[in-house]
Amino acid sequence: MEHNAQSVITEAQTTLSTSGLSAAQNVFKSAILDWVDDVTMGDVDMEGEASDGGVKEEVAKLWLGYAMLNRGANLFKSATEVYEQAIHCPVAGGVGKIWLEYAKFLEERGRPRTAQNIYIRALMGDKDGGVGPSVTNVEDQNLLWKEFLRMLQTTRKNPSLTLEELKSTVQQEWGRQPVGSMGSDAATAPVAATSDADSTADMRPAKRSRWNKKEPEEIVTITPSSIDTAANVLFTASRNLPPDIETLWHARDGVSLPTPPEPPLFSASPPKLGDASGKDLVGNEAALNLLKMMVAKTADGKSLGSALLDLCEACWMMMALKEDEAAKSVAKLEEKISSDMETLEANLEARASVAGGALKAVQQANEYERNQFLSQASMQREQLNASIAWDFRKLLYMQQILLSSAKLPGFDGPTVDSFAIAYQSKVCSVMHSAFYLRARVGEASHTTMLNKQIESLEKITTTTVKVEPSIAQYPPHFPVPPQPLQFQQPTLYSVPAPVFPPPPPMPPHMPGQQIYNPQFKQHH
Repeated sequence: MEHNAQSVITEAQTTLSTSGLSAAQNVFKSAILDWVDDVTMGDVDMEGEASDGGVKEEVAKLWLGYAMLNRGANLFKSATEVYEQAIHCPVAGGVGKIWLEYAKFLEERGRPRTAQNIYIRALMGDKDGGVGPSVTNVEDQNLLWKEFLRMLQTTRKNPSLTLEELKSTVQQEWGRQPVGSMGSDAATAPVAATSDADSTADMRPAKRSRWNKKEPEEIVTITPSSIDTAANVLFTASRNLPPDIETLWHARDGVSLPTPPEPPLFSASPPKLGDASGKDLVGNEAALNLLKMMVAKTADGKSLGSALLDLCEACWMMMALKEDEAAKSVAKLEEKISSDMETLEANLEARASVAGGALKAVQQANEYERNQFLSQASMQREQLNASIAWDFRKLLYMQQILLSSAKLPGFDGPTVDSFAIAYQSKVCSVMHSAFYLRARVGEASHTTMLNKQIESLEKITTTTVKVEPSIAQYPPHFPVPPQPLQFQQPTLYSVPAPVFPPPPPMPPHMPGQQIYNPQFKQHH
């Protein structure tokens, strides 16, 4: 994979002019998430590939381009958040250019004290953190000291302040010698200058561990900052679907109203499997892979399978929370419509009671107004159902990203293909049954059962040749387009007055209307 930041920046600029700011932001979010994952998982050498400083420098350019996009749109709070995420990035967080641009941005915004803290954090580290400087490259440190001095000379109107005085003051405040130097200070620097590549060589993440390997695995180093960065990038990406995924959903909808993805990856209750291994759902090979993943362990004996089942349970819980949120939204709207309907009927009845000789005309006007209200109520329901449908599509996108990162069979990034989603739902059914069963019988008993199933499936796969089910074998799950709503509005003063029944407690649903029906009535 080529890591060229300029191509992403150009794509974002083009997207900004054609699809708007949100779509352009998604271009940066997606690229940053992918590139950081490539490096932290060991698929790409942090210092290699790119000709002008490695992937680390290219990721830094992405962060700066993302921040400039928000600054250009006058989204200064968003720009600040991007800079904060950038300096905590496990890949580019030590690049001096990011810290320098962040400090200059704060200075331009009239926040010199905050900018001063950024310079000190870059050059000395966090005072209470007990770690060294965030920027370790000597050239970057020299540039930061120079710009730090310039800012203080300007903002404090003290042009006579020297670099030696600044370093001495910072040293006294921090209780340790500043790292890095300029000019003659290089000879007195207490810490030997090392290249940026050397400083990160020992911290470079190991290759991604593979499932069910017997030989010892290298340990992947995970830091709190890397977790926070990945979580922040993933969270921001989940707020809006990428333009390509959103376009595919629109293509699936056609002229019909949007509906939640079917089938969902997780149902409310654990499925009843004909075979505990799940081979009747996903086939022998996929079932065997899932079983091995559920019993896999790290080199030091920690259970990878438990972590995988916890991830699947978290995805199930996300679905449950979204169902609960949607059900409450529907109930709130129906309550409002019912209340408004009662008020309307009372007003219409009062109007008819004083109509006198114009009763027929008043009744016709009342019927017209009633139909108008029902039409508006129907539109409100449709809008809410459409909003709920898109929320569930965003949730599916998030679940697919998480489960793809876990390398579950059938998951290879986000997709809207109905056949793929149907197969993914079957895989998740196997995992749902597994984490539910493990919670009931305990990890030890569950692992013993899984190992026996692995032995049984391995015998089957080595003695028989069986065609595994493919994704294309599952029927499509496209939603049936609802019938268009039709409202008959009577012509005023031209038809006999109808006889009206007592006002109903709830407004009737219009023909062809779809009402959201939540699955998660209860959690196991």
